[in-house]
Amino acid sequence: MFTILLILIEREILLALKDKPEVRYALWQAHQRRCTICLEDLFNYSDLQVDHIIPEATFKDEQKVKEALNNFKLPLDFDFNSLENLRPAHQKCNNDKRDNDLPEEITVRLLRRSKGKIKDVKRHIKKFEEEAKYALSLEVIRRQLNEGQITLEEYVDRINNYVADFGVEDYKNFSTDRKFLKYRNKTVILEGYLPVIGENRGACLFTFNSFYIRGTNISLGHKEILSELYPGNNTPIDFDMRQYIVAKLDENNYIVQLGNSKFNLSYEEVVNLCTVIDKFISEYIEAIKELEDIIDCKDFIPNYYNSSKYHLIKVDMNLWNKILEFSREHDYEKGSSKWHIFDASGNNMLKVYIKEGNENYNKGHKCIIHSFIEDHYSWTPSDYVWLLWNDMSFSKEYGFKDYWTVKQTYNWLTRELLPKVIQENSSIKTKGFFKKGKHRNTKIHISNYYFEGEVRYFSSSYIVNATQLLNLVIKIQLFYSINGYVCINKNDLINLYKVILNSINACKKPEYHYICLELGIDPFTNNKVDIQNFLKGKMEYYNNLIDNDLGLIKIYSYQLDLLFRVLYSNLKDLKNDLEIEDIKNYLVLIDWFINDFNTGKLVECYK
Repeated sequence: MFTILLILIEREILLALKDKPEVRYALWQAHQRRCTICLEDLFNYSDLQVDHIIPEATFKDEQKVKEALNNFKLPLDFDFNSLENLRPAHQKCNNDKRDNDLPEEITVRLLRRSKGKIKDVKRHIKKFEEEAKYALSLEVIRRQLNEGQITLEEYVDRINNYVADFGVEDYKNFSTDRKFLKYRNKTVILEGYLPVIGENRGACLFTFNSFYIRGTNISLGHKEILSELYPGNNTPIDFDMRQYIVAKLDENNYIVQLGNSKFNLSYEEVVNLCTVIDKFISEYIEAIKELEDIIDCKDFIPNYYNSSKYHLIKVDMNLWNKILEFSREHDYEKGSSKWHIFDASGNNMLKVYIKEGNENYNKGHKCIIHSFIEDHYSWTPSDYVWLLWNDMSFSKEYGFKDYWTVKQTYNWLTRELLPKVIQENSSIKTKGFFKKGKHRNTKIHISNYYFEGEVRYFSSSYIVNATQLLNLVIKIQLFYSINGYVCINKNDLINLYKVILNSINACKKPEYHYICLELGIDPFTNNKVDIQNFLKGKMEYYNNLIDNDLGLIKIYSYQLDLLFRVLYSNLKDLKNDLEIEDIKNYLVLIDWFINDFNTGKLVECYK
């Protein structure tokens, strides 16, 4: 009876805690304004509900409490009503979950992540309380003004003196599981968390001391950072390429929109804002690249719904079922052969587990793969599923002895597991035999059994033949065919004209009509010298162009699209004559465009 009474008291405390505005707000901010159930953005604060990781129904039952403490290895004094057991969620997601228990491994991971967020939650609670006090102090000043106790001038002075010049500071605090940045100058402070393993979605918070929005805090989540702050990064303000600068009212006044907040800033304040954003975005993109280097996933597309999972290959549903059947037959508890390395627990999952460490592997899980139906709601559902790499435990160490990276998992899957399963089930159809016959050849072409995702990353060091170079050029051409404006250093554009000129010089039979059409050469000419002179004239024009101190120019991406079309046409004519040194020379001249493609695709994938 006493235990039940304690539970009831705790429940009352929890209700009070989770309903406090400062706690709700702090949980919302600490989790990057994201629903922790569906992992989608939770933009509307009114749609926020606070969910219990371990359901309320559990700690209403004394026996379930004991089981939870034991299963999740929690201390006996664990407070089910504490911040460690709370998380933000959409109202609908929370209602759908209700009192259902989550799988044990997921609950452990959520509790660990929630515990790691407590420091941030408390920091946001403190900030909320400070802002509430400031709002009350403003109300007191307004009341004094209305009652005639102070003059309008005194009122303005008190408001202006609340926050002085922020000063200038660049602060970084990086650890293995947390990357915090703080940039501040005279009129704005930007605080942000960068993506890391285990939390690959960052967030940022702006604080202004501009008179009209003094003390205002504006927070942006991961998707907003990449979709609103990244476009136009490091471009001059007068290029009008920054999405958050909505309009220019006059020479000294601009309208700016961050998230759902729209306000006016002076030119100086806009410059200060752009300065901190440019620094933050550069670090943010670099953090994503570092994360990708750790888990070796540049060649793979992150899942749309959960960007910490990566698309490995796409296979027939029947083949996936055969793989799962093979893993169940070779559970690590059923034998000691080379293939008895699977953990058959869990639904629709392929888990490689090493029971005892050896010279090749450390003990523990090596990879976790599960399926994903891409067009689940299509009128014509597919018979294929994507196999996704997943790290449910967010390992500290990655490598062949520890938890396999995305690339290592892909190699093992396509070079070892698939050949083994297909050989044992030789009647499985290949994508090249979708007619009536069945494939029973002793020589099996494994690549016929799966599809790969879109290429989103190129490295010059891996391009060693003409076919690869042509593939690179056509991908870059398509990339620029769907963009708007591009800010580019004039020297990089000159290099593009130079590489086209070099390809023209080497061509034996250029497609004169096509080249003239794409380059806008009028009248048409079939004289190579005329085209060479046209290209040299363009290079001289841009070389003499003085637009700004940085040498940056703003051009239509369509112009780059046309230039790469011409380059592709010329290289196709040269395909059989290209030597490795020729390829390297071409790659050096288009290096900026390769990097721009890689970064653009990275942002596209993660936003």
